[in-house]
Amino acid sequence: MALKSNFNSNRSMRDIEKQAERLYEKILNSFIYSGEEFVGNARSQMQDHAMGTYKDVTTNLRSSIQYFVFHNGELVKAGESDFSASNRSAIQDFINPKGFQLIGIAGMNYASHVETKGYNVISYQADICLLDLTGYLENIGIVKEGAAARTEETFIP
Repeated sequence: MALKSNFNSNRSMRDIEKQAERLYEKILNSFIYSGEEFVGNARSQMQDHAMGTYKDVTTNLRSSIQYFVFHNGELVKAGESDFSASNRSAIQDFINPKGFQLIGIAGMNYASHVETKGYNVISYQADICLLDLTGYLENIGIVKEGAAARTEETFIP
């Protein structure tokens, strides 16, 4: 007696594509959520924080803080900012043509000068964003368990 296969390759491919789409959405949402948290945390930091938070008299510096999510070099999501066009052109050299990428910036040209004076603009929030993103990816099984803890050990004293 011969065995007969009930295997349907078209249905199997559709199932695999659906799983890949769901995984893509989970990863993308992790990157977007991390970017939104990065911007929110950087813009809402306390004025007289122990880390030396700057006084943003014109609100331009805090308003220029933004994030971008790329997939295979294509912009998928950008945060809200009045400085979007100039910020987007400023990061062109940093865009990776492969995989997912989250870029967080302070778009005013004097942001790095403020940081060199000992004030936190986005550096601390960038570290926290990296930890959070690693944790989200760990939760959906993209990175190995414990990766967030290992990441934290590398840059938070």
